[in-house]
Amino acid sequence: MKIMPVQPQHAQYFLGIIALAILSVSLISCTVSHSPRGMEKSLVSEEHPIFDTRFHDLSFHDIDTRGLWIERGILATRENIVIHNNTFAELVEDTRNAVVNIYTSRIEEKEMKFGISPNDILLFRIPIISDIFDIIPFKIPIPYNTKGVSLGSGFIISEHGYILTNAHVINNATDIRVVLSLGLRDYPAKIVGADRMTDTALIKIEPDHFLSVLPLGNSDNLRVGEMVLAMGNPFGLRHSATSGIVSATERISPGLNQKLVDFIQTDSAINPGSSGGPLLNLYGEVVGINTAMVSQAQSIGFALPINTVKEVMPMLVLGQTERGWFGVKAVPLTAGKATELKYPDEEGILVLEVEKGSPAEKGGVRPGDIIVELNDVSLKGFLLFRRKLIGLAPGQEIHLKVFREGEAIDIISVLGKRPPEKQLKPRLRIKDKGDFVPHE
Repeated sequence: MKIMPVQPQHAQYFLGIIALAILSVSLISCTVSHSPRGMEKSLVSEEHPIFDTRFHDLSFHDIDTRGLWIERGILATRENIVIHNNTFAELVEDTRNAVVNIYTSRIEEKEMKFGISPNDILLFRIPIISDIFDIIPFKIPIPYNTKGVSLGSGFIISEHGYILTNAHVINNATDIRVVLSLGLRDYPAKIVGADRMTDTALIKIEPDHFLSVLPLGNSDNLRVGEMVLAMGNPFGLRHSATSGIVSATERISPGLNQKLVDFIQTDSAINPGSSGGPLLNLYGEVVGINTAMVSQAQSIGFALPINTVKEVMPMLVLGQTERGWFGVKAVPLTAGKATELKYPDEEGILVLEVEKGSPAEKGGVRPGDIIVELNDVSLKGFLLFRRKLIGLAPGQEIHLKVFREGEAIDIISVLGKRPPEKQLKPRLRIKDKGDFVPHE
């Protein structure tokens, strides 16, 4: 095996991977829960009445989810907000009525150990032998299901009762109660759809009046250092607000098994119970969903960009979260490679490999192609390419524009189902200590 030296331009990448591995050990989601076990499994049948299946017979061609929420922040340039002593107070007053508490009763998996270890019946420890008995697993772990409760947050995006939150907030729930801002009344809720890969969920209540809503902004326009406000219900303390800044963007799946989404890093405090709450810019727009924090650090929290949520919204509405398979291995285009391939720009996605029998091969994609557009969207970065793919299901048609040997070529392909041997199953790693559910 030939070991390739690390090139200087790749050094920062490898340092980032090392830092990511360190962070993932202590990254926890921000839901208060009495029992963390069983979060990686589906313990509630899809036939359970907790699920709202009114749209599940439709297809992606039948729906247009853009009217489900209020869209703002499309323009890249806007007037700056004037900061004064009541800026955050006014922002909280304008938005808090759309932030909700979410309480769930759910099924959780615990583990009981059955059997007797020889050390349990010995009158005294025998050197070496007792140490061996400690290592050998004489007790057999037997999983069993029990009832548990959890507390999280969410925010209303439609006056008709649609609410966004994290998937882990409502995971394996058998009963969901949503408490509105005044706390005078709670409503039962049903799960419209949940996506573990992006940790997003859409739930629905049936209100008897029109609700206050939060508009969705444009997370792509966030700048490092920009001021933001996180709202939620940490430890059940309703409608707490914490201010901070955007510490970084495009953090790649800290602690998550699937490296398909990017995160907003913020120093605005995100505590247990805040999962699913909104991260707001100073215009009062949701730019992210508060998702996780680093337990062994101070002021390191992560929010899922709201533009990623918009991409998967059709999946949530339809209750279909299986991803389409395209079958390419691609990397961001570098300036050197662009020059070598005589490509006049530096933005694009370079195809390294095309899997045999894949939709990409059938559509005519070749190694060395530079993907410059996906469904008429110019690809300005690799994360945008991945985000667009994350919201596409098997059977959906995609239109690519690729650069090959000096000319632009249009390619049409239909995404397939990922072969069983290539399945990547996102799961949540369970931490032995504490009442919080860490992501893997």
